Amino acid sequence: MATQAAEYTGGQRFSILASAVIGYAMDSYNLLILPFVLPAIGKSLGLSGGELAFVVSSQLIASVLGGVLFGWFADRRGRRAGLVAAILVFSIGALLSAFAWNFSSLAFFRFITGIGLGGEWGLGMALFNEAWQRRRGLGSAIIQSCIPVGSVLAGLVAGAIIADQGPGGWRWALASGFVPVILCVAVRFGMPESRLWQEYNRMRKAGELPQSRGTLTELRELTQPGTRRMLLLGFILVGGYMLAYYGVTTFMPTMITDTFHQKPPVWSSVNTYAVWIVIPIKIAFGAWGDRLGRRFAALGPIIFMLVASVGFLAISTSGFSQPFTGSIWTWAVFWIFFVWSAGNAATSSIGAWLSESFPTRVRATGISTAYMLGRGLGGFAPLLVPLFGGGNWAKGMGIISLVGCVAFVIAGFLLPETRNRVMRAAESAQDAAATTQAAPAVKPTT
Repeated sequence: MATQAAEYTGGQRFSILASAVIGYAMDSYNLLILPFVLPAIGKSLGLSGGELAFVVSSQLIASVLGGVLFGWFADRRGRRAGLVAAILVFSIGALLSAFAWNFSSLAFFRFITGIGLGGEWGLGMALFNEAWQRRRGLGSAIIQSCIPVGSVLAGLVAGAIIADQGPGGWRWALASGFVPVILCVAVRFGMPESRLWQEYNRMRKAGELPQSRGTLTELRELTQPGTRRMLLLGFILVGGYMLAYYGVTTFMPTMITDTFHQKPPVWSSVNTYAVWIVIPIKIAFGAWGDRLGRRFAALGPIIFMLVASVGFLAISTSGFSQPFTGSIWTWAVFWIFFVWSAGNAATSSIGAWLSESFPTRVRATGISTAYMLGRGLGGFAPLLVPLFGGGNWAKGMGIISLVGCVAFVIAGFLLPETRNRVMRAAESAQDAAATTQAAPAVKPTT
């Protein structure tokens, strides 16, 4: 029902946006605090570089399982219930990680954390985009902007704890990821359920829908022609970005400490200043995406990332490499990462784009699966960067980032434009695809 968004009060819409923003910031925080403390964990537990890379990859790959599981749960039982369960799982996993005693226990606990993290993004995005009938691109960009917020918080917290307590402080840093459990209470009792999903669920229970509703119907529908193409293109779009993102962010601290022989505070400064550029650019492209289209909002910023990927390849050569002289503002490494960070605005409208690409009955399953499959592909980046770099971190980062950007561009051109999509409680995949190009803009109450 296209008019159901009007049933929300302004306070309810704000609570949905706020919950998605905080939830995704904590999702990002839990994912990205691990790379900051990897050197400390390696020293404390005596782990090799390969074992540390496996731990990072395990939580990313686990997020694929979490995306499918919690997406399916949210399509069957509701967006709100799924969101609470996902946050609870990743919070508990983060706490358990602080008590890891060897490689196997750490990998297992981060795997549990990854399962919970896999559900948060898709469910929050599905709920938000079903509640907001206008400015979905802007709102999705605000939510997506929480990645750099989470990254900055992770860097500041990890840096402060390690500086104060030494290598053993990594346990407190990982344990801090338990704090989001408080959000479960706020979501459960202070946030409304999706009106669109409630109407769909009512129709399903009343037998008003023609399609069969088996237990695994949502998962089977992802293999049907109408949704399969969207799932594949969404996976390539997200996967390309995630390869580039995790290929660079995972090893930037290592490159700065190993190649340029600098201490963690230097990386913290580089990261803090660089990632803030993402937020205003991402929000701007999200707003422009509501006017000019999702494709424009995605492919415009990716140019920055492409240019910076070449920059990493350039500094991988001894002739171009510039030592750190005491100021990040005169350091080529900082400015390359700065430009690369601006390219992260390519994800500004990705939440709206994927949400508008699937019908209501499989929206949470579809966007969670596509996004987390892409994140799972990004989980291989920590393994591929050393392989292609051959000990040269900048070279490996540049190659993987460049490959990921190219994949993103290809999928961006093939994925249908959905800017004017009108969401309804009951529709087929073919109906959804038909509305992506020709549907009139909705005049909302927000």
